[in-house]
Amino acid sequence: MADSTQEQRTASSGNPQEQAMTDEVLATIMSTDHQQPAALQTLATQLGTLKETQLRSYTSANVDPLTSLDPSVHTLGYLFFVTARCLGVDRADQAQFYVNTMDHFVNVCDPQQLAYAPARTSLIAKSLEHLAKISNNHMIAIEPLSIAITKLSPNHDILTCLHATFAKECLLAKMYRYPLPILDTDIVHVDPQSHDISIKSFLLYHYYGAMIYIGNKNFERAIEFLVLTISAPSHAVSAIQIEAYKKFILASLIHYGYIPPLPKYTYHMIEKTFKAKHPPYTNIVDAFESKGVERFKSVIEANREVLNADANMGLAKQCLQALSRETIKRLTNVYVTLSLQEMATMLEPIEGNRPYTEHDVERLLVEMIEKEQIHAKLSITQGENGEQIKMVNFEEEQVQDTAETTNDLEKRIFDAAAVGKQISIMDRAEGLTKDFQTKYMNISMHGGEPFGGPVGFDEEMEVPLDED
Repeated sequence: MADSTQEQRTASSGNPQEQAMTDEVLATIMSTDHQQPAALQTLATQLGTLKETQLRSYTSANVDPLTSLDPSVHTLGYLFFVTARCLGVDRADQAQFYVNTMDHFVNVCDPQQLAYAPARTSLIAKSLEHLAKISNNHMIAIEPLSIAITKLSPNHDILTCLHATFAKECLLAKMYRYPLPILDTDIVHVDPQSHDISIKSFLLYHYYGAMIYIGNKNFERAIEFLVLTISAPSHAVSAIQIEAYKKFILASLIHYGYIPPLPKYTYHMIEKTFKAKHPPYTNIVDAFESKGVERFKSVIEANREVLNADANMGLAKQCLQALSRETIKRLTNVYVTLSLQEMATMLEPIEGNRPYTEHDVERLLVEMIEKEQIHAKLSITQGENGEQIKMVNFEEEQVQDTAETTNDLEKRIFDAAAVGKQISIMDRAEGLTKDFQTKYMNISMHGGEPFGGPVGFDEEMEVPLDED
């Protein structure tokens, strides 16, 4: 790793007392037997007593400790110094150097040493998030976070203190496919002591993850993540859960055409609070269930300001398209065969007053068949005058319930129940009530940004839902 230059340094030379402390700490780190758990625990305790200014200080010989430590050997000590340096960056031209420094660190670090300082390890995420914000380039944080997560959770099934920030940075960078290898593995282990996580970590990771799946138009998986967010065991209503509920409603209408029931163990006040404080979404559901396109469009228009403020207008527009799919699903119960032209006349226009064309219907049918929303085949026949007529033939759905599918479902139910139990214990231990209820009540009474962090709060962002 290249030495930091005077231009790149964010550490201060420090006063003589801080320099002497740095000399002492550096000597302790280098003399510690990093193979001995007791020695590492003692070192972690000592490092944890240092102030950030001390961790940014140089030695009495004006040497940066980062240039003296080997991050692969002295991982624990290096962790404290490098995170202090990163969080001290206040200029964009310094950010990339420290991203590279952090990237090198996470590639070579010893994850077993990180386990002795979980709270400090969480600052890897805060450091990279800070550097990305300073440089106005969220892409720079993504790869180091991905590497660090894999170090801490090789199978990606353990929730770490880095997961939520990783998902958020991917969203802000509009990198919707990059995080899928991590997101596609269900979380089955939640250990707040080992990974410095909280209920908020769990909720935010799954909320951001849902938005990434929405960006990929994988609504089924998005709904799974939203349900995990909403139904996480708690004794108070979290603002994160409320935001997730909004997207759960719209994503469910798009994917299912109705709102599926939430798990029975969901905190009963969530739905009650949501309906009382967010009537526009209840109106949207009612309008959708009426099956009338014009009524639905008028409700969307009447609530445009709310939907834009929630960054949900893209989803609402897709609900309009879903209404046409619902009409087609109903036709499968009435007809065996239809021409595409006949079907086009049965669908209400969703874009202004432009009626559906045969091409529009064909594209919609192909999409629904690919997603197994309907079972049908497209064909071409000849009319009386020799013209080609495109037809759709509806087929009965073949239900297949294999042993493999059943076993997979049972395993996922078991894993979800185990995670729910871990979250419930965490809720009792740290008190979600005090943390979230107070904040949500303040937001409800005074307005403002919900839970101050995710997409659409600090940064204005609308997931480009309508892009192909």
